Amino acid sequence: MKTTLQFLLIILLTIQLNAQKKTISGIITDENNQPLPGVNIVSKDASKGAQTDFDGRYSISVSEGDILTYSFVGYKTEEKTVGASNIISFSMQVDSEALEEIVIRGYSSSPRRSYKPSKAALKRREQKSIHNSITNQLQGRAAGLNVNSGTTAFIKLRGVNSISDKEEPLYIVDGVPINNNYNTVIASLDPKTIESMKVHKSAKAKKLFGNSAKNGCIVITTKKGNYRVENSEAYAQIHENQFERTHTTPLSTFSIDVDKASYSNIRRLINNGSNIPSDAVKIEEMVNYFDYNYPQPEGEHPFSINTEVVKTPWNAQNKLVKIGLQGKTYDNSELPASNLTFLIDVSGSMGGNLELLKSAFKLLVNQLREKDRVSIVVYAGAAGVVLKPTSGKNKEKILKALDQLQSGGSTAGGEGINLAYKLAQENFKKNGNNRVILATDGDFNVGASSDKAMEKLIEEKRKSGVFLSVLGFGYGNYKDSKLEILADKGNGNHAYTGQKHLKK
Repeated sequence: MKTTLQFLLIILLTIQLNAQKKTISGIITDENNQPLPGVNIVSKDASKGAQTDFDGRYSISVSEGDILTYSFVGYKTEEKTVGASNIISFSMQVDSEALEEIVIRGYSSSPRRSYKPSKAALKRREQKSIHNSITNQLQGRAAGLNVNSGTTAFIKLRGVNSISDKEEPLYIVDGVPINNNYNTVIASLDPKTIESMKVHKSAKAKKLFGNSAKNGCIVITTKKGNYRVENSEAYAQIHENQFERTHTTPLSTFSIDVDKASYSNIRRLINNGSNIPSDAVKIEEMVNYFDYNYPQPEGEHPFSINTEVVKTPWNAQNKLVKIGLQGKTYDNSELPASNLTFLIDVSGSMGGNLELLKSAFKLLVNQLREKDRVSIVVYAGAAGVVLKPTSGKNKEKILKALDQLQSGGSTAGGEGINLAYKLAQENFKKNGNNRVILATDGDFNVGASSDKAMEKLIEEKRKSGVFLSVLGFGYGNYKDSKLEILADKGNGNHAYTGQKHLKK
C-alpha cells in the first residue's frame, strides 16, 4: 500500500511539473519595429537560454513564473515574467546612456518573408553576408550593431535620437579620407585585404579628424597600405591648337553650340578634393558657363557678334581675342511646342545620383506648357517606356512617374537611345522642338558602347529631325568623352549636373 501511494505521488508531482513547463516564443524588434537578430534571452537563474534568429524570432522552454532577461548591445535590458500566455513579443528601446551606436544595413529588392528560414537558407545568407564585405568585421565594435544581408552595405554611425540615412560616417583608408560618394565602394572591401579597423564615435571622431567626422569615423588600414578608390572617369584627349599664319590661313571656323559641362565638373572635383585631369579642363566650356550682358541682335541677323582684345599676359607681343555670340532671346510663351523624351539611365552605376537626377528634371517639368509633350524612357539591363507622351498640363502625372524610378542592373545604352528616338519620331511636332534629353554617367556596358559605335548611331538618328541634349551625372565613373560626342553628333548641348547647383 505504501509503495502504491509513493508511486501515485510521483506521478502527480510529474504531472504538476510538466503542467508548469511551457515553450515561450515571440519576435523581438527594435524601436522602429525592425527584427533584432542576436538578442540574448536568459532565465533569471541562468539555467536556460536562447537567442533571436535573423528574423528576430526565438523560443525557449521555461516554467510559468520564471523571469526572462532580454539583452542586446546598445538597448535597455528587459525582464519579463512568464505568465499564462505562450507568446512574449515586444520592441526593445535604445539605452539612453549609450550616446551613439553603429548600424549596418543592407538593402535588397526582395521582400522580407515572415516564415522561419531553413538551415540551408540561413547558410546561404551567412555566406552572402561574409563575401566581399567589411560589415561583418564591424559586428560588436559599437553599441546597437545590426548586420542584415542585402545587395549593398550601408554603414551609419548615429546618435540615439538621430535616424537620418544621410548621416554616414567618414572613412579613412590607409590615411586618406574618402569622399562619401564612394562609401558603398569602401563598404564592399574584401575583408582579406584589411589589416586593422577602428571605429570612432562622433565626439571622439570630431576631436581627432575635425568637422568632416561629426557623424563618426571608421579608420581602415589595408595589408598593402596603399589603397586608393578606383577612378574610371574618362575624358577625351585635348590637343592644343597650333598658331596659324593669317596670310596663309585667313579663315577660321568654330562651333556655336554651347556646352557648359567642364565648369560644373571641375567645381565638383575641387569641392571633393580630387585631382583634376588635365583633359577635363575645357576653357571654352568654362567661359560658356556664365551669362554675359551682350546686346540682342537687331534686324534680320540671328545673333550679335561681340569682341574684346587684350594683350596676352605671358607674351606682350601677342593678343587674345574673345568673340562672344548672343542669340535672340524669346519669352517661354513665344517658343514653339516641345516634344521632349526623357531618356534616363537607371542602371546600378546611377544609384547614388538618381535623386539628384529627379530633382533636375522636376525643375524642367515645372516650366512646361500645355502644348508641350513629355515621354519618359528608362534603360538598365533593358529599355522600357514608363510614361507615354503626356501634356505639360499634367505635371503631377509626370512628376509621379519620375518619383517611381529606381536603379539597378547593367547599362543597355544603345537600346535605350533607339527606343527614345523611336518614341520621339512617332510623336514628332512639325516646326517644334523635338528633342531627346539623355541623363546618364555614360557608363554603357551592354550593346553599342564604344565612342565610335555611339557616334554612328546618333548621326543616323539626327537625320530624323530629333536632336539630342545630354545631362551628365556621376562620381568616379563619369564618361565625359562619350557624353560630349553624343551631344555634338546629336546637334545638342552637354552639361554636367552638380549636387548643389541645379539652378545652373
